[in-house]
This record gives sequence, C-alpha cells and structure tokens, in this order.
Amino acid sequence: MSTQEPRTPRPAAPSPAALRGRPAPAVRVRPVDWTATGRRAPDQGETRGGSGKELPGQQRTHGTATTQDPSAGDRLPAHRRARTVELPRPAQAPPAEAVHSLVPEDPRPNLRPLTIDEGAIRTVGVTDVPTETIVHTVADPEESWSADAGTSDHFLRGDLVVQVHRAENAVIGLFTARYALSVRPEEYEDALDAAIEASGRSARGGRGTRHPTTRRELLARMEKAGFVVTPGAGHGRVAHPDHPGLFVPFASTPSDVRFTRHAVAQIRRVFGIDLRH
Repeated sequence: MSTQEPRTPRPAAPSPAALRGRPAPAVRVRPVDWTATGRRAPDQGETRGGSGKELPGQQRTHGTATTQDPSAGDRLPAHRRARTVELPRPAQAPPAEAVHSLVPEDPRPNLRPLTIDEGAIRTVGVTDVPTETIVHTVADPEESWSADAGTSDHFLRGDLVVQVHRAENAVIGLFTARYALSVRPEEYEDALDAAIEASGRSARGGRGTRHPTTRRELLARMEKAGFVVTPGAGHGRVAHPDHPGLFVPFASTPSDVRFTRHAVAQIRRVFGIDLRH
C-alpha cells in the first residue's frame, strides 16, 4: 500500500480588507523605453497615478496648459540621433549600350528587327496566320495601343491583333480583334503616337529636324541605309537585303502631312533601323 504525501493547500486570495493600505503592484513596475538608449533612465519615481509623477513621455497638465515630455529620440545625444542620408549623386542613366530603357522620353531607337518565333507566340482565336500578314499588321496597323506599362504594344489590322514585346521587338501574341479589344484597358496610350513623340526633334530645329521633311529626303535616307523600294499600284514596298521576309508598305502618292514621320516609325518598328539624323 502506497502512501502519498498530503498536498499543501494553496493560500486563499487576500481579501480587499487585507490589501487595504498596501501600494498597488503596478507602482513598483518600472517601464522600459527600448527605443532610446536601452539603459535604465534615472530614478525619478515614475508611477502610474496617485503619486504626482509621470512616466517618460506622459502628458502633464498645469492649469489649462498641456505639455509633452521630449520623445526618446530627443533625449539621445546629438551624435546618436537618426540622420537623413543624402545620396551622393542622382540615379545613373541607362548605359549607352542598352537597347531600350522603356522610358517614353528615351530618344534611342530599338535597334532590333522584328522577330517571329512560332514557339514563343501565344494565340487566342487564330490559327495559321501567314508571316506576311503579321508583318503587314505591325508595319501598317489601323489602330494600336500600349499595354503592361509600356512593356508591349498591340497592333490591329482587320480582324488580327499582333502583340510585340517592345524591348525585344519580338512577336509574342496573336489574337482576334474581338478578344483583344475586350481585354484592352479603358485608358491606354496610342503606340504609334508614343513612338513619334519619343523621337522628338534635334536641338537645332528647322532644317535640322531629326525626321526627313520631304518624300525626296526620305527616299535619299532610305537609299543610303540600303533599303530597296519596289513601286506598286497605290502602294509600293520597302525591303532590306539584310532582313528577308520583312517589309513596310510605301505610299506612291502620300496625302498625310506626317507621312515621313510615320514612315520612319514603321521602318524602326519592323527593321530596327533609325532614319533620323
């Protein structure tokens, strides 16, 4: 038969009468402000009421005026307070050898010809689109818009929309116009106008504008860059021997006053060649 030692009964909680006259336990607790130095503050008899003394940072009322003790950061020595760090110089510009920075104000062209890799193209609602149709849509769209914060551009012609990654100048999507327009954001930027505005003008102005101002000047720059213009009924074709399969249409009798600017933008989009001076 085993014997167990009797348990010591727990003392009963003291009654309010027994605690009368004793200080509250919270009075003996010293608050620690670890946001300051981590050291104990001088013993100033901080209490939580009834003693006429306040905690660090506690408001004190004198008559009708209310004051605030200095914060922990203000109690630190001047050499230990937080300081604002100034950058030694502004952020650096993109390197000169970068292809494109996706900044609308960047005047540098995207020096890459349009690439079409069927394995990297996402399609929705379209199949077996000829390469010539894709190139024609990008070169001479009826409507265009930028998406993904300027990462890609969409070009619409007829019932086809071609999505082009701007930095790589590569086709990454083929969609029906109905689908692409249904997912187009309500607010967007015209991709063609963005390209024209980004190209800007030279500092000289006048005859020193970066774009050719006449059809003859445009043809002269195209010939100097190695382009071959094939005339046709209404619209000819501009091709380059170094980029087979790529082309842009060329109006025989252009009526738009911005014809040369649009032609320069078309050649930049498709061939990655800049005809601006």
